[in-house]
Amino acid sequence: MLRSCLVLAVLTIAASARADALRDALDRLQRRYDDTRTMEADFRQIVESKTLAGTLETKGKVAFEKPNRMRWDYDPPDPQTIVGDGDTLWIYQPDLKQVIKAPLGEAFRSSTPITFLAGLGRVERDFDARLARNEQDQWVLALTPKQQDAGVGTLELGVRKSDASVAEAKIVDAAGTTTRILFSGERRNVTLAPGMFRFDPPPGVDVVKPPTY
Repeated sequence: MLRSCLVLAVLTIAASARADALRDALDRLQRRYDDTRTMEADFRQIVESKTLAGTLETKGKVAFEKPNRMRWDYDPPDPQTIVGDGDTLWIYQPDLKQVIKAPLGEAFRSSTPITFLAGLGRVERDFDARLARNEQDQWVLALTPKQQDAGVGTLELGVRKSDASVAEAKIVDAAGTTTRILFSGERRNVTLAPGMFRFDPPPGVDVVKPPTY
């Protein structure tokens, strides 16, 4: 009987500690987000899929400006530019001489960690969060969208304990494809170049629109 009581007490203390850590992570993440107007960073993206022979790794630079502007520039050998100008999402693939043009809201219909970074969401409003891991240097938050979407599997955010910045966003879709985006060299509240979030299709490039656009 005494042993059972001790086990129950230990489990209760552990659960309370996890709840406190989760609350601390969410509070600090939201405060940092609220205090951030612009952000630039380097990123590394790793995609693992059953359809790929191995992993596909790319890197580049990303910039965000609240409330809903962003730019991703992928380095060669697979150059690509993704721009969200507030209303429209542009995906420019120079090797294909093609630009995909879609409404920004439609493109972000599924809740993902990227929508939060772009200023389109709030973690506690849009997700049910739990503490997946409490590591030495970071909290790993497992996020379940409150608005269900069959195309979204599991979502995770790695939040650095040192400054509550996002170290990594991880998305596993329903097909089992895992996309990890690791951020480094973050620069907050910097003045961004004029026109950074404007995109004009180059001459001779095909502009492709979704059927409903």
